[in-house]
Amino acid sequence: MDNGLVRMALVVLCWYLLLTLVPLVWWAVATGGWAPLAAHGVAVGVVALALTWDGHSQMAQGLRDWTPLALGPFLYIELRWIIEAVGRSHMDARVAGWESALFPSDPSHSLALRWPSIALSEFLHLCYVSYYALVYVPPALLWLRGRHRAFAETVLALVTVYAVCFLAYAVFPVDGPRFLHGPSLAPAGPIRAMVVRLLESGSSRGTAFPSSHVAASVVAALCALRWQRIVGLVVTVLTLGLAVGAVYGGYHYGVDVLAGFVTGLVAFILSQAVARRNLRNGLTGG
Repeated sequence: MDNGLVRMALVVLCWYLLLTLVPLVWWAVATGGWAPLAAHGVAVGVVALALTWDGHSQMAQGLRDWTPLALGPFLYIELRWIIEAVGRSHMDARVAGWESALFPSDPSHSLALRWPSIALSEFLHLCYVSYYALVYVPPALLWLRGRHRAFAETVLALVTVYAVCFLAYAVFPVDGPRFLHGPSLAPAGPIRAMVVRLLESGSSRGTAFPSSHVAASVVAALCALRWQRIVGLVVTVLTLGLAVGAVYGGYHYGVDVLAGFVTGLVAFILSQAVARRNLRNGLTGG
């Protein structure tokens, strides 16, 4: 495994955890709810162990490799307390202004009314709910095939995009149209119903801009296109469907999706630059 790049991903994650420790302390002191802070402390300990464990066993290597991606869902869930503790005003009015400047009508309301097809609705919601498969399956395939460098670069890119998105939510929280107006009037089928239930049970308010679903899926698609072309083509199609579905279902503003595309592209370019520098240093002994 390319431990240098995996270590960089762990360092990025460690810095993120330390930065978000402060608002969780505020939240615990203000509310008396210490469980989120305790869980965050466990996450810090896991990352510290992954960074410092010198073991070369398969178990030690697996811990280092998968810790960054395994913590992703937890880090998203705890944003609900981080955003509340930071206490920034939610910026939906500003984003809605950008939306009206870019689009003739609000696409989070009008798109489903313009294309009221249950087959299209179910397909787009299937793409939307495929998000975790898009993020986890391609790196898992690389890991299982022993493509160490490709796996490490993918992990670094994903950790980078998540850190950028999650920090953005703390300082620029946006609820999104679902929280303000409810889901769109898209035709209802079993897949859409499942997506709505999942969002109602697990989404964190204030995490709409930029769309981390879109940003991370763009990173996953670009990494997969570079390292495993067939998988990359599938991920790209699903990512495009996910992006349209996020607006069609009324879960995101169109601006959220555009910002997600840009954030994912920038995170990928940044991580690739770091990976190339790491490779040059390794070749030259620097």
